[in-house]
Amino acid sequence: MVFGKWIGGILGFLAILLRLISGAFPQFTESWYANGLFPLIRGMLDSTLGKLPFPAIYLFVGGLLLVLFYFGKELVIRIKGSRKRTFFIFRGLVNFCGWVVFLFLFLWGFNYYRLPLYKQLGLRSEPLVSEQLLEEMQLTEAELVALRLELHRDSLPLVFSRNFEALENQLREEMQQTLGKLKYSWYGSPSVKPFYPAGTLRRMGIFGIYFPFTGEGYLDPTLHPLEKTFTLAHELAHGFGITDEGEANFMGWMVCTRSGDSYLRYTGSLKLLRYQLNDLHRMDAEAYKHFVDQLPQGIRQDIQDIQQSNLEIRPYFLELSRRSNDFYLKSQGVKAGIRSYAQLPMLARAWRLKQVDLR
Repeated sequence: MVFGKWIGGILGFLAILLRLISGAFPQFTESWYANGLFPLIRGMLDSTLGKLPFPAIYLFVGGLLLVLFYFGKELVIRIKGSRKRTFFIFRGLVNFCGWVVFLFLFLWGFNYYRLPLYKQLGLRSEPLVSEQLLEEMQLTEAELVALRLELHRDSLPLVFSRNFEALENQLREEMQQTLGKLKYSWYGSPSVKPFYPAGTLRRMGIFGIYFPFTGEGYLDPTLHPLEKTFTLAHELAHGFGITDEGEANFMGWMVCTRSGDSYLRYTGSLKLLRYQLNDLHRMDAEAYKHFVDQLPQGIRQDIQDIQQSNLEIRPYFLELSRRSNDFYLKSQGVKAGIRSYAQLPMLARAWRLKQVDLR
């Protein structure tokens, strides 16, 4: 009877203990979770909530409101006395937090304690000096120039509005193929859905999010088409169990740039160039200015168009969003926090130097 009244707190405590063990033994996590439990969970979520024509998070929020209503009703009607009510609230909070921890870890969070993707691929992710970065940027620029000539021969901003469902299916299939060739343990068919009201996520300071409690990714439908495409690939990577933000970017980049679709290849390479430009600006402002000035007009127009689109909806609490995301990532063992997003240039160079043939 006592166990039942504290079951949420107990399960949360046991999940934390298992998390500590999993973090210390990532190979153990690969065995019991990545190749054992997570495929079952992924399959269950894909065949239920993933089939809904709307974001399942709406049902989740509705369920939370019902629980809150029941809790409040019990507190007001059935529980009498200030001491009993205080204890009832305390027990409710402990159980609620315990259930959140338990469900988060078992539905997806234990993926944080797997062997990192870059280690499984044998990549050495090392900071780049300015000379190495410029070398990579020249290669990226050359790729973009060739691709843009295939897509658009003038210097007007490149805007292709793809059918969202078709684009999601294409990226999912290509990611499944890529993960299989990489021999990375994966299972299922995760989904990413537009989140409405439009602009909500951007006002929260994010473009997209993976929500473990429903097994779905969500992105803001107001994003620029080029930004939306890469964000979709990034969130799909999370759905396949890649938790690190830098590695999700890397997988999104790899899938896009390996595609037979010139538009996807351009999207992936342009995202890489934008991260590279950010790194160069931080390292050498003069070299950054020189590089930007010599970029072909069409590519510059695309970057400016994306930047302008991103400025159209301002987040309400940008600094709070950054700090909370940084705290969350570090609490899950991602030491770089939000800086992990910017690891793409390092991982892309490491992959190029490794020269792996995935055909």
